[in-house]
Amino acid sequence: MELACAFLARNRMEEYELLRVFFDSKVVREGLSELQIPSPLGRDVGGFQEQWAGPLCLDGILAGLIVNGGAYKRYRGPARDAKVLAGAAVEALTQNRFEDFRVDVSHVAWAPWFANVAWDHTYILTDTANAEITVLCITDTD
Repeated sequence: MELACAFLARNRMEEYELLRVFFDSKVVREGLSELQIPSPLGRDVGGFQEQWAGPLCLDGILAGLIVNGGAYKRYRGPARDAKVLAGAAVEALTQNRFEDFRVDVSHVAWAPWFANVAWDHTYILTDTANAEITVLCITDTD
């Protein structure tokens, strides 16, 4: 995976289909077995796109998802509490080293685990400094 992060650091992620390679690896398939990642994967698995502001706005995006809730219920607390919760999550994931992270996002059901509804989201946080990838998948049922 360090080689993949080297390509990522050079902004060549799409050229080398690094997300497809990542999700197609045996260790990722086993670690994320609940997703039931399809095999074979298409060239554009999930239609992931780089989040233009990287992790800088991720807390706001996650807070928005929390506040809007799922299929049946909205968040009952104040939006500021959702923002604090999301901020704590982003801080735990990035240690506020925003310049070391790339965020890619998909809003489609790219694996059977997703409910194929409007609440399907995947966020991939790639830590180029430590050669680590975090996958955050969100869904709900209709």
